[in-house]
Amino acid sequence: MTTTNILNQRPLGKFLSLSCNCLGLIIALAFLLNLPAQAQLKVDKNIFDFGQIKEGINVPVKFKLVNTGSQPIRLKEIRTFAACVQRRPLEKKNLRPGESLELEYVFESLGYGGASIEKEIQVFYEGSKVPLIIKFKGSILPLEDYQAPVGEVVYNFFALIDIRPPHHYHQEHILGAINIPAEKIMAWANRIAPQVTDDMVLYIYDERGDLADEIVKKLRAAGHSQYVSLVGGLQEWKNQYGQKGIIRLD
Repeated sequence: MTTTNILNQRPLGKFLSLSCNCLGLIIALAFLLNLPAQAQLKVDKNIFDFGQIKEGINVPVKFKLVNTGSQPIRLKEIRTFAACVQRRPLEKKNLRPGESLELEYVFESLGYGGASIEKEIQVFYEGSKVPLIIKFKGSILPLEDYQAPVGEVVYNFFALIDIRPPHHYHQEHILGAINIPAEKIMAWANRIAPQVTDDMVLYIYDERGDLADEIVKKLRAAGHSQYVSLVGGLQEWKNQYGQKGIIRLD
C-alpha cells in the first residue's frame, strides 16, 4: 500500500517541480520587463589618435554623441584636460532617443614639445554611474630654435602704418610698415575692424607725429582703441636709430 502511494505520487511531484520552475521563470521575466530602460550613450570615435605633430600646432577634436537607448538622456558634465579647449558651447544638454550632438574642441600643443600625450575626455550623463570615455593620444615634436608658433605672433602682434603720401613712403619708410594714406585710414580701419582683436596694437606714424596724433584721436573716438601714434614719427626714429630699419623703394 505504501509502495503504491509513493509510485502514484512521483508524477505529481515532477509536475509540481516543473510548475514551480516555470512560475519562477515567469516572475523573473516579469521583473526584468518592469525594470527601467538603461540610458545608452555612444560616441562615433572613442579613441582620437592625432599621431605626431609639431609643437604649436592646434589639433581640432570633433566627435558625435548619440543616444542609442529608448529613454531621453541629460548630459551632466564634460571633463577635459588643461590643453583641450572647448571651441563652441554646447547647443543642448538633452538628447531624445536617436538624437545626436556634435562636440568641438581643440588641443593646444604649445608647451608640450617632446611629450607623448595620453589623456581622456569624460562625458557624465544621467542614468549611468560611469562616464563615457574618449581617449586622446599622440606625440609632440619640440620646436627648433629657428621656429615660432603662430600664437606667438598673435600675442605680440603689431602693425606699422605709414600715413604719409605714397611717394614719401617709397622714398623711405620703417621696415615692415604698410602705406595707408591719411585720407584713407578711417575707411580702412572700419573695413578691417572685425579682424582686429583687442590685444593687437597698430602703430601709426607720419613725418613728425602731429598728424598721426590727430588721426589716432579720431580713430579712438570711432571705437578703434587698438591704434596708437608713434611719438615724433619717422624723424624721431631716425634721431634714435639713424638709418637702421629704414627701407627705400626708389
